[in-house]
Amino acid sequence: MEDRENTLIMGADSWPPFRFINGSEVSGIDNELLKKLAKRMGFKVQYQLCPWKRCLKMMENGQIDGMSGLAWRKERAEYITYTAPSYYQCSTQFYLPKGQARLISKHRDLHSMNIGIVSGSAYYEAFDRDSDINKQSVTQEAVLPDLLLNKRIDAFIGTDCQADYELQLRGLSEAVTKATFKPGNSVDLYLGLSSKSRWVERKAEFNKALWEIREEQFHENALDLISSSPNPQ
Repeated sequence: MEDRENTLIMGADSWPPFRFINGSEVSGIDNELLKKLAKRMGFKVQYQLCPWKRCLKMMENGQIDGMSGLAWRKERAEYITYTAPSYYQCSTQFYLPKGQARLISKHRDLHSMNIGIVSGSAYYEAFDRDSDINKQSVTQEAVLPDLLLNKRIDAFIGTDCQADYELQLRGLSEAVTKATFKPGNSVDLYLGLSSKSRWVERKAEFNKALWEIREEQFHENALDLISSSPNPQ
């Protein structure tokens, strides 16, 4: 019982370089962050593997305690207690086949295209709320480059700190380009706690530990923490 009371159950899906899944094992930047938090706060981490959208539903129902890699959204904040500060900063980009960057030079160009997205993900408000864009949902980011190069979608939207790494890892950086249009938003990644979890009572401790980790330049050194194994899977 004591171990269960001291175990933080984290929902996780594959999202390199933040989360690598190998069987039931999770590694990557987010795992390094959680190890630092666990050491400071004296808890254990247990992962519950689930597709992103299902993880969010489990957060809403209180079936898991937390998730990492969360962008802040008002609708999510109804059932997620966000810790602060964020632990990583990224931006949103559109990706197209090489040589087609100018096909998306402004937001309204998206209205004539089929855009790949990950179900349940939040990108930027104008895109998320635009019902005139034809959006093709998948459960994992890793599927999107394949759909693009097989001409099943015209472009896909992604978070650059993840999508760029994924493309490089798979040797696709030369086959895919970023659109001329840049949404210009900052995507801050947060650790969130289910508002139904007892761990919410320790939010102040999480925040204090996250500030300490940030001051140690975790963001700047994050990739170095996993660089000894370029593909932890």
